[in-house]
Amino acid sequence: MKSRPVKTPLEHRRLLRLAREYDRAGYEVLLYPQDEALPEILQGCTLGLIARGEADTVVADVRSRENLTLNGSADLRRLTEKVNSLPGWQFNLVVTNPRHPQAG
Repeated sequence: MKSRPVKTPLEHRRLLRLAREYDRAGYEVLLYPQDEALPEILQGCTLGLIARGEADTVVADVRSRENLTLNGSADLRRLTEKVNSLPGWQFNLVVTNPRHPQAG
C-alpha cells in the first residue's frame, strides 16, 4: 500500500491544519507515521497522521479530488477495514480542493 506518491502541497497544508485541530482537542499527533509506530496490521500502509486520544485513536488522511481515486476505492476500503478492525480505532478521510478552480 505504500505506492501512493508524496502529498501535493494542498494536501500537505490541509493535513497540517488537521493535525493542529487534533492537537488542540487533546490528541497526541504523529504525522506520516512509519511502520515502527504502527500496529502490525497497518504496517506497510501510507497514512497521513495518527491522533491518539484517551478513549480513541484516529487514523486520518487527506486527499484532493484528483488523487482521491489514485489507487482506487478498493484501496480506501481495505485501509478502512484494517483500521476499524482495531478496537477503539477509526479512519477519517478528508477531501480537499483548491479554493479557486485552476484554469484549464
